Amino acid sequence: MLGKTLNHRHIPGLDGIRAIAVLSVIAYHFNFSWAGGGFLGVDIFFVLSGYLITSTILPVKGTGITLSLGQFWIARIRRLLPAAYVMIIVTFVWVMLFNKELLSNLRGDTVSSIFYTSNWWFIYHELSYFDSFAAPSPLKNLWSLAIEEQFYIIWPVLLTVGLFIFKKQSKLSIFIFISALCSAMLMSILYQPGMDPSRVYYGTDTRSFELLIGCWLALVWPMKRLTSKKLSIEHVNKLNITSFIALGTFILCVIFVDEYQGFLYRGGMFLVCINAAILIACVCHPVSFLGKLLSWKPLCWIGSRSYGIYLWHYPIMVLGTPVHEIGDPVYWRVGLQMVVILSIAELSYRFIETPIRKRGFRSYYRQYLVIDLTKWTSVSFGRKITTVLLPLVLLVFFTGITGVVGEEKKDSMESYPTHVKIDGEPQTSSSKDLANNLESTTLEEKSPDDGERSGNSVVQNNETPQKDNNNPSVKPSSEAYKGILAIGDSVMIDIASSLHKIYPTITIDAKIGRQVSQAVKLVPSYSNFNNQDNAVIIQLGTNGYFTNDQINTLLGAFSNAHLYLINARVPRSWESKVNNALSKIAQEHDNITLIDWHSVAIDHPEYFAADGVHLVPKGIETLTDLIKQTIINNTHK
Repeated sequence: MLGKTLNHRHIPGLDGIRAIAVLSVIAYHFNFSWAGGGFLGVDIFFVLSGYLITSTILPVKGTGITLSLGQFWIARIRRLLPAAYVMIIVTFVWVMLFNKELLSNLRGDTVSSIFYTSNWWFIYHELSYFDSFAAPSPLKNLWSLAIEEQFYIIWPVLLTVGLFIFKKQSKLSIFIFISALCSAMLMSILYQPGMDPSRVYYGTDTRSFELLIGCWLALVWPMKRLTSKKLSIEHVNKLNITSFIALGTFILCVIFVDEYQGFLYRGGMFLVCINAAILIACVCHPVSFLGKLLSWKPLCWIGSRSYGIYLWHYPIMVLGTPVHEIGDPVYWRVGLQMVVILSIAELSYRFIETPIRKRGFRSYYRQYLVIDLTKWTSVSFGRKITTVLLPLVLLVFFTGITGVVGEEKKDSMESYPTHVKIDGEPQTSSSKDLANNLESTTLEEKSPDDGERSGNSVVQNNETPQKDNNNPSVKPSSEAYKGILAIGDSVMIDIASSLHKIYPTITIDAKIGRQVSQAVKLVPSYSNFNNQDNAVIIQLGTNGYFTNDQINTLLGAFSNAHLYLINARVPRSWESKVNNALSKIAQEHDNITLIDWHSVAIDHPEYFAADGVHLVPKGIETLTDLIKQTIINNTHK
């Protein structure tokens, strides 16, 4: 075994950076409109982790590593695992007792989180970081901790080998920077515009450049060698100006960047991390004025507890926020949740993180648990409570994780179609059979990819518009166009039978989870609808945003027809971006009419199933009637 880990000086300004990063992430998860780029706070955490861990391992002089790898890993276990495991167990037990409908999906998330592989688990199961349709996982924020833990296991070995091969830190730093570039290039190659970016967002391979940039910084800007001696006033001024520019750049990114901008995944995140490295480098220097400002006690308090805050904020938000408030935060609830988050983080810091990190597990157990039952009567009441409570909580946890206690029973979803075509190319049955099937289908608890559903039957809108006796030229809505095509996702499936009742000759092509990029591929099949006697209804945007090229390609294929765009009422972060894009397109083209479903539905949660997206009978009736009336009004102009 090698010697002990070398200490590195505590820099209060870094706690301030942690505070800014974690508050940015929380603001993003609360869906504040001004924090669309708040998720970039994770980038700062990654760069900072790479910098601090590498600085801890590196010797003050020379290239010989004096760190005991065993001691390093034990220190990491003491620092990270206890608080995380407490959060995982408590969250799982809470779900078992109060949210059993989440239990089925949560089992896999829990096991993967325990073994710090949740990022790959989410990739394999296609759980988007930017979406939560399929029963939102309260443990989804642990993907980043999984990447960090994987890094902590591998990096000390790689650093030791690297220093042995390259001998000089300067040469090793070049190799690490090139490795970071390769990781960023892999992200760019794997990223597909208009598709969900979660594969490149979660992947250890595509995010390792952020940690490696921190590692590179530790080699070229060693924390242990920074000094204010022999530093001219000119250099001090340059450092301070640079630090404020770097901080301002990050704040601007939080405000103006969002996850749908392709440049992020094609070099943008790399630049964000370089900016974070510059910020960290400036704040670490003893002469940094910004470092002194970021040492403000409230910021340091948040920063020192940022690990607990990050751990607990997401489960508290997911389990404590009604679905219809997602994307539209209620500030009194946000305030209450923040009080709970900060309170639990403080308790975690004082009674879990700090004692175990400083004294180890054995001392901790002896302090809070009764090990020798013969001394039961002489110990404090608090130790008795924890001794009894801990086995009970673990018993509930293990019975749930092993499936002894199951989730609430759900009805079969076999009768709910995942892809519906009416009067188009038949799938497994005729379009008439599909329409009849929709009329008799009961909406199940959950669709494969779009989340919670209502247990109510579809109710048809049986109104058939009549001719206006005062205006003989007015046609009923069913005769307004020679042909009507409707393309959509699962919301279109909800209203398909109701639309078919009003427009018997309508062609409907709807598929669960469909995005604009997928709908573009349908264009050749429906080219015959591209004439002025036909109408095309487009209902997309429920499942995510789209690029300008994708929506323009889709709409351009029907440039001669009358287009009706249904905007989205979806309590997710992309709702406003989708609706703004559709509104702008409708204003720019005379043949496009916007059907403003969002304005009609925004104050009516009773229109929706438990997921806040799919429709119950009242919502089906309302949306169908809105489509019908919009078409009638448009054809009467």
